[in-house]
Amino acid sequence: MLEELHNEDRKQRNLRQLLILATRIFAIVCLVLAFCQPVLRNKGSQLQVGGTAVSVYVDNSYSMESGGMDGSLLESARRKAREIVAAYKPDDHFQLLTNDLDGAQFRWLSREEFLSALEGLQPSAVTQRLSHVAIRQNDFLRSASGRNRHAYMVSDFQRSTADLPNYPSDSNILTTFVPLGGSQVANIHLDTLVFDSPAYAAGAAVQVEVTVRNDGDKLVESLPLRLLVDERQRAVASVDVPPFGSAVAKMVFTLGDEQWVQGRVETTDYPITFDDRLFFTLPVVRRLPVTVVGDRGENPYLKRLFEGDSMVLYRQVSVGQIDYSQFASGGLVVLDELQGVPSGLAQTLHDFVLAGGSLVVVPAQGAEVDSYNGLLSLMQAPQLSSWTDAKSRAEQVSTDLPLFRGVFQGNHDDMELPSVTGHYRLATSGSTVSQSVVHLLDGSDYLTCTPVGEGYCYLFAAPLRPEHTDFVQQALFVPTLFNIALFSTPPVQPYHQLSSIAPIALRGSYDADRLPHLVGGGEPPTDLIPDIRRMGMRQCLLTHNALIQAGNYRLKGEGDESAAEGLSFNYSREESVMDFYSPDEVRKMVSDMHLAYCNVATAAQKSLTDYIQQRNQGKPLWRLFLLLTLLSLLAETILLKVK
Repeated sequence: MLEELHNEDRKQRNLRQLLILATRIFAIVCLVLAFCQPVLRNKGSQLQVGGTAVSVYVDNSYSMESGGMDGSLLESARRKAREIVAAYKPDDHFQLLTNDLDGAQFRWLSREEFLSALEGLQPSAVTQRLSHVAIRQNDFLRSASGRNRHAYMVSDFQRSTADLPNYPSDSNILTTFVPLGGSQVANIHLDTLVFDSPAYAAGAAVQVEVTVRNDGDKLVESLPLRLLVDERQRAVASVDVPPFGSAVAKMVFTLGDEQWVQGRVETTDYPITFDDRLFFTLPVVRRLPVTVVGDRGENPYLKRLFEGDSMVLYRQVSVGQIDYSQFASGGLVVLDELQGVPSGLAQTLHDFVLAGGSLVVVPAQGAEVDSYNGLLSLMQAPQLSSWTDAKSRAEQVSTDLPLFRGVFQGNHDDMELPSVTGHYRLATSGSTVSQSVVHLLDGSDYLTCTPVGEGYCYLFAAPLRPEHTDFVQQALFVPTLFNIALFSTPPVQPYHQLSSIAPIALRGSYDADRLPHLVGGGEPPTDLIPDIRRMGMRQCLLTHNALIQAGNYRLKGEGDESAAEGLSFNYSREESVMDFYSPDEVRKMVSDMHLAYCNVATAAQKSLTDYIQQRNQGKPLWRLFLLLTLLSLLAETILLKVK
């Protein structure tokens, strides 16, 4: 029995000594490996020899002013950008990109220059799609001399602008999305302003419809609205806005004798305030240029209607006396009973209507139909067919057209309708886009309206003389022809978006040697010389994102400042809906789209510096092996203590 106990004790002692030896060997191996500093590398992400170009896009839109860990998401974005550049060498090349996308941003910076530019970063009114920013970013990175090209997108990933399905992936550029996790905020914003007429005369009543949107889940009751013109309150309203819905409020004010009326509609809503105002500009029509082109003498009814009106600049000319330069200023041109329409005149009139003018075609009995139809085909208007001496009268007048807005009130079923004693039959085709204004009982139209570009072409089926129609002797004749003239001025949008790059058509004509200043926008006021170019028959203004503040502006040059052309600019409403992609949603979209060279840094609380260094240089394992060394020594100590 003693011998068996002795043998068992010897086996245990030998086993313990072997375990102690194994722990010592393992500890020495782990210690050696720890000093070797091994690294676990990710395939395709490690840096190559040859320098690195780093482009960092920091979203500085107004939605980034909402709450974040550092007070606002923009401050969080600044901190993330600092962590990104800290992960690279000081001699690497850096680019700071924002929504402004101006030329100064497309140059390489040192680390110190990058950090200095980052400190001066301010919120911008410019709204950009993420895919558009990526295209510009990738194009610039391809020009870099370094072998490593890294792109970073630091943004709140707002759903309205983060169009990830359109994101351009490049196998030579490693892209990292850094979603900041914006939180949804209930926001009330003024969405659009719509006016009830395309043109107004002095003293006219203006009705404006304001669309208010509610992006929250609670009903907003009696939201106050104010309408101000020249900083004076002219109308008030209140509206109930349903949750996740919209409501329309109507406000009315009367125009004075100003040439340009500028104002705004505003409300109060916190914490998002940039979209609580909508600025607008309305031109007041003072002189309407009306040119009647005829070869059969003056039409007494047209002359009586227009010549005695102080608002109308009336001219009667023949075909040979036409001054084509006068068509550039817009207005109304009436072709009154011409025998034929020359091809050169037809093309000039087509360009004139495209630019916003209005054309009234009154064919003569026995006219050269083919020449008229050449003009009408350019306008995509109905064609003149055969002449008929059959009598007919109007069946209906399309009083719901904008042409008659404000003309009829109440029941007008007993309205006197015109009749004709002879007229052309108007033929339509598949390319015709005309609307019937006055329809006859025999199934044909007496007056049609065809939109052409920004203007309109009106076609009468018979001459405007008593021997052909009693229309010239009826009450309907005056508002029809006068409204055609009133709406013949080139259309002016009441406001534009600051982020829009589209040309803005101007009413005035400006000398290229003495361009006006664009002044306004707030305090301190903006004052710049804009880029004005001629496009077609009109001059257009291009802002090139030079304006950063919403407000009312004036194009001021030499002369009467009260007549200076007005322009209004508002912030884009794409930023108003505070709905964002979560980091998990961004990661899932990247996976679903198989963007192999894009990854998502979702650890918002951790340092991006460590994340990037581990990705670029590999995950260091020396800490792991040092820990295993200590665990091995601990195991050896325990084995030595246990008997």
